[in-house]
Amino acid sequence: MISKETFLKVFIGFVLLLFPMGVMAETSTAGGGRGGPFLEYHANPLSRFDPGVTGSPIVIGGIGYAWATSKFRLGGGGGGGFLWNGSDNLSFGLGYGGMVGEYVIGNWFNARLLIGGGGYSISKVTFETDSSKIVQKINSGGFILFHPSVNAEIKIYSWASLVLTAGYFLPNVGKLHAFTCGVNLMFGTNRR
Repeated sequence: MISKETFLKVFIGFVLLLFPMGVMAETSTAGGGRGGPFLEYHANPLSRFDPGVTGSPIVIGGIGYAWATSKFRLGGGGGGGFLWNGSDNLSFGLGYGGMVGEYVIGNWFNARLLIGGGGYSISKVTFETDSSKIVQKINSGGFILFHPSVNAEIKIYSWASLVLTAGYFLPNVGKLHAFTCGVNLMFGTNRR
């Protein structure tokens, strides 16, 4: 488990490394911003928590940022999750949010890192009648999150793009680690 001190050191290091390189290295501040919804699939199933649990998380959320320089964007994002093909007797919830830094590698390719936190809960219904329900809590808690990804952008219009993502969901809860793939729909100004 990552301690608060370690998280703060990594976060401050991220800000000190990327923010000055991107924001203070360039004097041109012609701005703009973009944002939009995303849908993301987590490839690892939740059976690691309990063998009787099936299904993989799907996260729906949003992301937005402003141009800091011609190559660096800074903003925020977050989402909430539910189960895809999950057990009928299972209750699952996942939510997270944080700061997003994105570095533009080429006209259609970029790298993104979300640093933040969130929480999750997994419960199983063990007995249910018309008048009562018994729920067994499998696991729950909060987490610190690092979520790197690479993104391929397909321009639809000058103000809209479809973004295909591949990444790794890396909270300090090992059973939630997952390779991710997703799609974003981004709207707004594109500085290039």
